[in-house]
Amino acid sequence: MGSRIRCSRIPSHELNRLILSRADILDYLEKGKLKFDPAIGPDRVAQVSVDLLLGRKFTTFKDPPKYLPAIHVDHSLWDSADLWEHIEKDVFRLHPGSFVLAHTLERICIPDDLVGLVEGRSSWARVGVSIHVTAPKIDPGFDATITLEMFNFGKIPVDLRAGIDQPAQLMLLTVSTPLKEQELYGQGEHDRFQHQGAPIPHKEPKH
Repeated sequence: MGSRIRCSRIPSHELNRLILSRADILDYLEKGKLKFDPAIGPDRVAQVSVDLLLGRKFTTFKDPPKYLPAIHVDHSLWDSADLWEHIEKDVFRLHPGSFVLAHTLERICIPDDLVGLVEGRSSWARVGVSIHVTAPKIDPGFDATITLEMFNFGKIPVDLRAGIDQPAQLMLLTVSTPLKEQELYGQGEHDRFQHQGAPIPHKEPKH
């Protein structure tokens, strides 16, 4: 039989610092290390998370053109005018079996010693609406609105109300070592979503 692997135990005082509590989040906000624009009040900070408002920009897939049998997921995808429909409105109706890219009203700036996890809220899960598909991580250095990948698994349409609904919550975790400036999100040439103000950054059509 092979040798057994022994796992070292993380000291309890370090475990307690992995997820920021309400007091820690408020401290980061007061010191200006964690930033939201528009600014949020203490009433938006729960036990271990921050409730996020829905923005008014939505992006959906167009019916694919006949010449396009499939897509490749690469950087050229986001500029394809044949694939995306960009909508700006106060209320978007999400029908059963439908998918939409939405975004948070708030622009969030994550400091070098934190990483964010965006999650749905239980009230939305109970009516069958998911908030993200596979992308909950918000990297240190991220400075933009957060895209929400929303799908209606339920049996009834749901109205998404910009500036009113709070479908998502942001949890914040400490990283073991703060990142250096050149390591932060936004410093790389492929960090496309830095400073985005819409679900998918796109070029406005010329008139």
